[in-house]
Amino acid sequence: MVQSRQSSQNMTETMDQIYSLWADRLRKNQGIRSLMEDLGKATGHPNEILLGGGNPAHIREAEAIFEETFGKLARDPILRSLLGDYQAPIGNDSFRELAADYLSPLLQSKFKKENIAFFNGSQNAYSFLLNLHSGPMADGSFKKILLPVVPEYIGYADQSIAENVFLSKPPNVVVTGKNRFRYELNQSTFDLTDVGVLAISRPTNPTGNVLSLEHLEWMEKSTTKQNIPILIDLAYGNPFPNLIGREPAIQYKEGRTLSLSFSKIGLPGVRFGIVVSDVETIDTLSSFAAVSNLAVGNLGVFMMQILFQENVLPKLSENILRPFYEAKAKLALNLFTEAFEKMGVEYEIHEPMGGFFLWIRFPSLSISNHELYHLCKDKRLFIVSGHYFFPGLNTDFSHKKECIRLTYCRKEEELARGAQILAEIVASHQAKSK
Repeated sequence: MVQSRQSSQNMTETMDQIYSLWADRLRKNQGIRSLMEDLGKATGHPNEILLGGGNPAHIREAEAIFEETFGKLARDPILRSLLGDYQAPIGNDSFRELAADYLSPLLQSKFKKENIAFFNGSQNAYSFLLNLHSGPMADGSFKKILLPVVPEYIGYADQSIAENVFLSKPPNVVVTGKNRFRYELNQSTFDLTDVGVLAISRPTNPTGNVLSLEHLEWMEKSTTKQNIPILIDLAYGNPFPNLIGREPAIQYKEGRTLSLSFSKIGLPGVRFGIVVSDVETIDTLSSFAAVSNLAVGNLGVFMMQILFQENVLPKLSENILRPFYEAKAKLALNLFTEAFEKMGVEYEIHEPMGGFFLWIRFPSLSISNHELYHLCKDKRLFIVSGHYFFPGLNTDFSHKKECIRLTYCRKEEELARGAQILAEIVASHQAKSK
């Protein structure tokens, strides 16, 4: 009897669980999982330098606004409804109508509640939107997701249920000054064959690049003819937090699906995203949301109601968030430039036109960026390896192995220590010039 139990136990320990192909792919190391687990494993040790994540900075003026908003939610009868009632899958009609009325002038287009959907974060929304337009289609075709300008957001890559659905080509690399560059759309390689949807973040995570309206409109001349939608992720863009520098704002119009987020205004823990799209897409998203989420969470919706009714977000974005992050970007550029120059590091930095990040290239690095990530982690410096940000790029492009992303949302002393450690590690692993 004992022998039988031991035999059964040994079988359990050695037998591998069989999963679906999709689950098996998800179980492999992913960029977004690695990034978020690094955040979750932070111990608070004084020597930890957390430059890897996308967490917004803790800005006291913004937090005071959120504290006041949160206090209003703690009063009956609001609290009873917030905690005790379900929303509809993509939000109740009254809240969606409020959002449509409020966002229409900000997005320079008149739309209705039927054009609005709420989700538990824009990441959640994109998992539906990308799969809605890619993979095996009802007509028997197989459609792909085109990323017009890579590098692109790390969180898109593993969202598709179908495999091999991403398409991308090397961008044009434009030198903008000493040790500075930016990426631009390569119009000569733009091809919509077998494409079901385009996905763009503006400003782009990881580089801070802001796609020009001219390039967007150039692409739309082709996508409109072929009825291919464009998903535009505005997590860092207009109308809030509006971290797009001097670049013009995106407006809503037919053929575009816009996603907005509360995360980068300073509320990542609320997990609240808004999608603006055509009526048919929103109706389909409601089916997705009902099956996967049952209902959107209440906290973000109820906070939205107060923030929209009191018209808080435009002033918050213009007077607090944008000046803060512009100053942070300038500070980070100075600190990292000084550290690199001191150590003789060869480097290039993408122009930080918006967002929270510096995208840095080390052209003479003798190790891969992924190896650099691990060396930095050994020193308690957390960064993100750039190789994760090129889904669908199957051609040689040196930047894929030479770039890293880091956030400049941290305190000055943390940025300074991170710059010093990174410069020392890179300097010791640079290929020597002949």
